[in-house]
Amino acid sequence: MKQVNELYTQTELANKIGVSKGTLSKWLNKNNVSPEIEKGNKKLYKETIIKEYKQAKKADKEEKRASFSTIEYLKNELAKKQAEIDRLNKKLDEKDKQINDYAGQFAKLADQAQQLNLADKPQLVHSGKVVSNEKMETKQETMKNTDETSEKKANKQSWLKKLFKN
Repeated sequence: MKQVNELYTQTELANKIGVSKGTLSKWLNKNNVSPEIEKGNKKLYKETIIKEYKQAKKADKEEKRASFSTIEYLKNELAKKQAEIDRLNKKLDEKDKQINDYAGQFAKLADQAQQLNLADKPQLVHSGKVVSNEKMETKQETMKNTDETSEKKANKQSWLKKLFKN
């Protein structure tokens, strides 16, 4: 029977674990595992190294899985959301530009419509007087009404002034 405390070389341990000698050597250096005995150029280790290596690898896998499932997942989601925000902001800027362009075009069209409306009217306005013969009477009536309204306002003001002067 094999003894429990049998000693193995790095190559033998690597074969039993199922990894390369270089991988095992890196793990031994990283974890500061020292050999039990050194015979010449050979370093001999206990069989318990196999269990320690497997436990360490299992713990590393669980740690990676746990960190990915929480922190990494949230970081990835945050990056996706930030990319979405950037894309939406870019679209918003494009829409703002379109709205400004449409507003400018609308203003031009409104100016053109106003100019066309004035050009289509048969009357021309010169310093408050209407030149058209057809509308002359209407304009005179409007001016009379305006004068009457002004006189009424003046009478009210004078009546109020009279009241407060006394």
